[in-house]
Amino acid sequence: MMSRLFTVLASILAVTGCAGITEPLGMKDPFAIPQPFQGVERNDAMVNQAILVSALVVEAPQGLAEELGVLLRDQVVEAARRHDVPAFGAPTPMAWVLKGQTATIAAAGAPGSEQRIVSWQLFDPEGNERTQFPVAFSGGDDVLMQGGVKLLAEQTANALDVALARPRTQMVEQQVTTTRPVAVVGGVKGAPGDGNSALAEALRAVLPLKGVRVDAKKDAAAWRIEGVVKVARGPGDTDIVTLSWRVLDANGKEAGTITQENAVPRGRLLKPWAEIAGFAAEAAAEGIAQLLQQIAQAKPA
Repeated sequence: MMSRLFTVLASILAVTGCAGITEPLGMKDPFAIPQPFQGVERNDAMVNQAILVSALVVEAPQGLAEELGVLLRDQVVEAARRHDVPAFGAPTPMAWVLKGQTATIAAAGAPGSEQRIVSWQLFDPEGNERTQFPVAFSGGDDVLMQGGVKLLAEQTANALDVALARPRTQMVEQQVTTTRPVAVVGGVKGAPGDGNSALAEALRAVLPLKGVRVDAKKDAAAWRIEGVVKVARGPGDTDIVTLSWRVLDANGKEAGTITQENAVPRGRLLKPWAEIAGFAAEAAAEGIAQLLQQIAQAKPA
């Protein structure tokens, strides 16, 4: 009888333990087996993003008219907020920073077919570049003012979502092709300070990341890229620097140009170009790669 009573008591305790019952006074049963949280499934991507980026400052991209650059910045801020990214247009302490550099592609023999590329770069609060991605659009300033800015901003926010999901990698994967175009980077002229050599070296370094192989031998390359820099006095204490990259085929015929225009503090170009050259080469290389891709696609199979 005692044995049977012990068995019944043991069974009751076992059932109570498995159920994980909480006592009426709020004291958890010490014999309960821990149960996992049975709530709404967690959105890990959003949680990681919220932890990763406490705030994001969007700067007006270089290379656009001032009014357009500010408008695009404000639209990207609004679009990023709709994607649950805490974005701002003014400097914020300990924030990530999104910077943009614009380049214009003009194919030779095709007037009115200009295309612009905004090459965005994402930096963490310590100033380290974490990723980069381009957004392209066709048309001039009038197209942007007529609603194109909102579309461009939404495309930027969509790409930013992917960039924040894996910020240590190149955001946009390059298309795999059987043959990569081969180019040689020629001289760059007109830049003050060490600009000529810094721009050429930066372009050589970035082009392979965009799918263009760089060869030091002119005879081995199907394309040649030459740069021209012009500096003019800008408003206030700024200088306006214009970079033009000519893309020539093996016969010396111009296939197109990539143009960039930026405002810099007066006297800045007399200092080492390291950072400026890197930003400029990023947008230029993206434009060159897209131009060569357009030419390849236009050729009959």
